[in-house]
Amino acid sequence: MKYLSILVFIATLPMPAAAQSAAPADLKIIQDCLKNADKNDKLGTGCVGLVADPCRAKTENDTDKNRACARRELLVWNSIADAAGQRVRAGGFKEITKALAESQKSWAAQRDALCPVFDKVEPGSLPGDAAYCRMQTTANRALLLRKLGDAVNER
Repeated sequence: MKYLSILVFIATLPMPAAAQSAAPADLKIIQDCLKNADKNDKLGTGCVGLVADPCRAKTENDTDKNRACARRELLVWNSIADAAGQRVRAGGFKEITKALAESQKSWAAQRDALCPVFDKVEPGSLPGDAAYCRMQTTANRALLLRKLGDAVNER
C-alpha cells in the first residue's frame, strides 16, 4: 500500500509534457534564495518569480514570451516539489505519506481547473496567463512540501 501511495503521488506531480529539466543556473538562483530563507526561518515566498520576473522584463509584454518565462521557472519549482515530496516520504510516516498522496491529487485538480481560466480572460491579468498561474501555485506547493519534509525528518 505504501508503494501505491508513492506511485499515486509521483503520478500527480506537475510535470511538463516533454519532461524537461530546469536549467542549472535557474535552479541555482532559486535554491540560493531558499537557503537564505531557511537561515532566516522564512517560508521562501520571496523566491517565487526570481527567474520568471527578470525574464519577463525583457519580453516587451509579449504574451508568448511571458509564458515561456513562467514555464522556465515552473521547471525549477517542479524539481523542488519533487525533491520535497521525496523528502516527506523519506520521513517514514505512513499516514503523512498517504495524506500527501491524497492531497496532491486534489491540489493538482484545483490547479488544473483554475489556471487555464487565465488564458481566457483579458491578457495581463497575470503575466504569462495560465503558465504563470501554474508556476505560482506549484511554487507555493513546493514551499509547503519543503517545510513538511523538514518537519518529518527532524531527529
